[in-house]
Order: sequence, then C-alpha cells, then structure tokens
Amino acid sequence: MFIRVAVPSFLEELTDTPAFDTPASPAVDVLENGHDTVIVAEMPGVTKENVSVTFERDVLTIKGERKPLEIPEKARVLMHEQQTRTFVRSLRIGHDVDRTAISASLENGMLRVVLPKAEVAKPRVIEVR
Repeated sequence: MFIRVAVPSFLEELTDTPAFDTPASPAVDVLENGHDTVIVAEMPGVTKENVSVTFERDVLTIKGERKPLEIPEKARVLMHEQQTRTFVRSLRIGHDVDRTAISASLENGMLRVVLPKAEVAKPRVIEVR
C-alpha cells in the first residue's frame, strides 16, 4: 500500500514555483512504501525521447520538453497558442537509494520513476525481549 508523503523533512523541493513565462514544472505525486519511493509526474504531450531523468547524490531531476503540434504546410492558422515548453523539476530524496535498480517509464502522459530503497534505508522490525 502506498501512502502520500506529507513529511517535509523526507522530501525537499529544490525548484522555485513556476511563474509566467518560465519553464513549467510538471505536477508530481510522491508515494512511499517500505521498499520504494515512487515519483509520478504529469507530462501530457511529452515523448520519452524528450524527457531525461537523473539521480545524482540524493537529488532526482526530471527535465523535458513538450513541442507543439506541427502545422501542416497548407493549413490556415486561425489561432496558435501552443509553444515549445521546457521544464525541470528536482527533488531531494531523504533516504539511501539502490541506484542500480532505479527505473523510469512513460505511459499515457504520466512519468513513473521508482527509487528502490537501499537495504540500510528499509524499515526493520526489532524483536523486544
């Protein structure tokens, strides 16, 4: 079972809130269980070729670009509001991660990054004698 993380010390947002005419950050959900932390980010219109995910030290960074639809050569443009949008979102993860087992997938406009906890970070049951 996943529980939405609400503890500020566990996760630290490293980027500023987007403002007008700045790169838009994707909305994210952060979920945790005893074995993994899962980041789910909204990325409508973004292809996997236009997104990169990196994990360095304890920071997960998602970068990407959404390109507008191509306008056919003979089309008469009545309105054209879509523009190329770039974004960056960085999150500091507050536990040790098994870096060799990190995975990411993009399906239906949703990026899912799974950060498996390192053994040292997993919960441990301690027997009381």
